[in-house]
Amino acid sequence: MERETVIVRQVNGEVIEEPVGLPRMAAYPNEGKTLAAWTLTWVVSIGGVVVAVGMALALIPLLIAGIAVIVLGIVASAILRRMGHGQPRSPMARQAQEDDETV
Repeated sequence: MERETVIVRQVNGEVIEEPVGLPRMAAYPNEGKTLAAWTLTWVVSIGGVVVAVGMALALIPLLIAGIAVIVLGIVASAILRRMGHGQPRSPMARQAQEDDETV
């Protein structure tokens, strides 16, 4: 959710007030490159390759194994995030989410 701010600037001697939407907080410096995110990326990618090979070779057990690897990656990433290895949640981010849910 953005907050509205007014920027005042001067163009050709005329003062202009311009409303702009600014984010509530700055982005985190890690850009989402966390252990939980990398685990999700790599495990799901490996599972996708296994699924693709299973489909190409028409091997249902390999296809099911690939799907299981993908589900395992999603669960592992969620567990890592709960353990604190994911993107941190600041008080401002939590408040913004609560504000969005009440609207």
